[in-house]
Amino acid sequence: MMYDVCIVGAGLWGSSAARHASLPGRKVCLIGPSEPQEKDRPGRDIFASHYDAGRNVRKYHGYHHTRGSLTTKTFQSLLQLEATTGVKLNTKAGFMVFGKDIRSIMVPSAKTECLLLTAEGVCERYPFLDTSRYGDTAMLFPVDAGHANPRMIVRAQQKAAALQGCDIIDDVVESVGESGDHTHGEPLMRVVMEKGRPLLAKKVLLCTGAFTQLKNLLPSPTKLDLEIQGAFTVKLEVGEGDLEKFRTMPTMASHGDPEWDCYILPPIKYPDGKHYMKIGPMNDDERRLITLEDVKGWFLSQPDPKLVKNYKDILLAVVKGFNPVSVKTDMCVCSSTPTGLPYCDMVSPRLGLAVGGNGCGAMLSDEVGRMAAEMIAGGENWNRDIPREMLKAQFITSPSNL
Repeated sequence: MMYDVCIVGAGLWGSSAARHASLPGRKVCLIGPSEPQEKDRPGRDIFASHYDAGRNVRKYHGYHHTRGSLTTKTFQSLLQLEATTGVKLNTKAGFMVFGKDIRSIMVPSAKTECLLLTAEGVCERYPFLDTSRYGDTAMLFPVDAGHANPRMIVRAQQKAAALQGCDIIDDVVESVGESGDHTHGEPLMRVVMEKGRPLLAKKVLLCTGAFTQLKNLLPSPTKLDLEIQGAFTVKLEVGEGDLEKFRTMPTMASHGDPEWDCYILPPIKYPDGKHYMKIGPMNDDERRLITLEDVKGWFLSQPDPKLVKNYKDILLAVVKGFNPVSVKTDMCVCSSTPTGLPYCDMVSPRLGLAVGGNGCGAMLSDEVGRMAAEMIAGGENWNRDIPREMLKAQFITSPSNL
């Protein structure tokens, strides 16, 4: 089989790119492994951080103008995707950031859309919240914010892509490279999979996140300036009797304490039928991951119990009157770029990439997928109002043909 575009990586960004790339007359495929069953996890090498039911989403990112532009467009697109596919993606809960001198870190567009509160004002509006330990200011975005289900986003993007003719292949790509074959005088790329037969494509787009440099996907001796850090979340089960008490709880993030800054999500129903509040660090966890074995080991491990206790204590200090039924943890990874922005760039005339979520992958997903899809197809204005230089990939060792 030969494709016009082969997208490698079937997560949030790759699934979005597949939907946007699948236009009439263009043959597109999306390749990536589905979520493993618990019993199958020890035998797997490739995992993903979208195996979850709740992620912060909001129209106004607030801290960074360019990232805010991507966030705004993604938020609007996800609302449209929800309406188009009928897949429930978003929950309107609002968003609040609290801490010290919050207003000074916000970009102007965000300031106009928020309510400025004191810690006392937070307690008046949400009697079960106490943010005073972090400082006396908070900014609340009561509309155009909340949480989304990343599993459902992936499902909806792939559903839409498939209806538009995209072939979705449940497999792991082992290597990507020049094939030596040509069509109409143009070289073709060869994509080798773990289980299936190799396929040919005129162009390949990598949306492979932390795994981009852990398989043979980039031309030798290319080395991206891309770090992988281990991260984790702590989920505290909410009893049925407490759900009504926390019904109005917004999504939240703290600012001002670099060691313990965190995000908190309100009660969300998970596939096991239980509701959990989730807390996770805003900063990356204690170690950098280098090899495929490192990343696999991290996904199959458990976080430091002391860190779990610390974040549990933070959540219980902020959310008053909460007695968790149980505590669970999940492991994930974060791929970070030195710019704090995603890389969306062509590595060669036939190979492009969109990687580097910097902890905001879900909030940026649809717009980065759209940009990458238009870029790999040769679109002229794929970056729209963002200078391409800001999205350009940075290399430690550059590919020889750049």
